[in-house]
Amino acid sequence: PTRVDSFLFPPDKIEMAGEHFDVVVVGAGISGIAAAHHLKTRCPNLSFVVLERRKNFGGTWDLFKYPGIRSDSDMFTMGFEHRPWGSPKLIAPKEDILAYLKKTIDDGGLAKHIRFHKNIVTADWNTSQARWSLQCQDGSSFTCNFLYGCTGYFEHDKPFEPEFPGADRFRANGGILV
Repeated sequence: PTRVDSFLFPPDKIEMAGEHFDVVVVGAGISGIAAAHHLKTRCPNLSFVVLERRKNFGGTWDLFKYPGIRSDSDMFTMGFEHRPWGSPKLIAPKEDILAYLKKTIDDGGLAKHIRFHKNIVTADWNTSQARWSLQCQDGSSFTCNFLYGCTGYFEHDKPFEPEFPGADRFRANGGILV
């Protein structure tokens, strides 16, 4: 039987592969953590998982390692409605942002919903089953009724490299433009 509150469909009509969730959130950065919080508090009957391709939460704030990295917007704007930014540092350093995100995850009981090292390589929609089928690079698979992309706007694998005279002087070990 169909249960609207958990988006279940008759089992005989569904081909299952891997684990099934009502919602799969892609990305454990600021947006993914916010999505997880809202799913847990506003949609408690829905099952969900957050798939993060990297080894840690935080997105941009975990990825970039250069000295002095900090927010370019005030944290009152970037902070969560359910957890206002409490630090006097409005333009916050990365370490403070990561601590804020960790406390949000811990206090909200969200850690059990986050899976790391889950790089989604295919996402296929099946109209007749009304669900997504996801395959990860590590061989794991998931299905879901709703796929919620919280991946940010950076292409981390191939960052933009502007062309300008003398660019070769700004290359670090490994040839990366810094």
